[in-house]
Amino acid sequence: MDLNLTGKKAIICAASKGLGLAAATELHREGCKILICARGESDLKDATTHILQHSGRKEAPMLLAVDLSQPEKVKEFAEQALSLLGGVDILVNNVGGPQPSSAESTSHKQWNQGFDQVFLSATLLTQALIPTMKSQKHGRIITITSLSVLEPIEHLVVSTSMRTAVTTFMKTLSREVAPHGITVNTVMPGVIQTDRIIQLRKSKAERDGTNLEAELENTRRAIPVGRLGSPQELASLIAFLSSDKAGFITGVNIPVDGGMRHSWV
Repeated sequence: MDLNLTGKKAIICAASKGLGLAAATELHREGCKILICARGESDLKDATTHILQHSGRKEAPMLLAVDLSQPEKVKEFAEQALSLLGGVDILVNNVGGPQPSSAESTSHKQWNQGFDQVFLSATLLTQALIPTMKSQKHGRIITITSLSVLEPIEHLVVSTSMRTAVTTFMKTLSREVAPHGITVNTVMPGVIQTDRIIQLRKSKAERDGTNLEAELENTRRAIPVGRLGSPQELASLIAFLSSDKAGFITGVNIPVDGGMRHSWV
C-alpha cells in the first residue's frame, strides 16, 4: 500500500531506540522528511545510521538532542524543529518510562518527575505545534502510550497514571482540532521486544525471586498469539495513521498487544 507520505515532515520523539526508532525508520522508509530527538546526541547519531541502513534512502534524518522532560525546553525545541523541517505534518509523541514503583510507595518526587517526563513532554509539545498544523489545515498527531491505560500493570503506577492522563488529553484535543483537518490518536503497545521490556522483566524477576527467562516465558504464555510483538508492527500502524488514508480515524486508542488485554475495548 502506497501511503503517499513522500515529502511529509515528521517529528519523532525518543527516537534513538526502541519504539521511537522503529517509528522513525518506518516513516523515513515511506519517504517522510524526518527529525528525530532524544536526550543523547551520540545515541541519535547511532539511530541515524540505523535508519539509513534500514530505510533504503540516502537523505539523512535531522536530529536534535533535547530533554523534553524539562518543560522549559519544549517551546525552544518546537521552534528549532519547525525551522529545520520547514513546518510539520506529523508528530509522534513518545517517551521512555519512569522507574517502577508501587502505588503505596511512590514518593512525591517520583510523581513530579513522571508528570514532567510523560505528561508535560507530550502535551506541551503538541500544543506548541498545533498552530502550524491548523494554519495548513492538516496534521497527524500520534502518541505512543501503553496497554496499561486499559489494564494497569503492577509496579508501574507512575507510568500508568501519567499515560492515562495523556490519553484523556489527546481524546479531548481530538474533538477540538478535527475541524482543522488534524487527527489525534494514541497507540497502546502491549509487550513489544524492546530494551524497556527486558529491564522490566528483570526487575520483576528480582522482586519475585525468579529469572529473566522464566518471566519472558510467562509473558509469552499470557499473549494469545504466543509471542512478543516487534517494534516494526507498531511502526506500521503509526505510518498508516500518519497518512491521508487514515483521515477519518481520530480520537481513538488502538491496542497493539497480540490479544493480551482481557477487556473488549
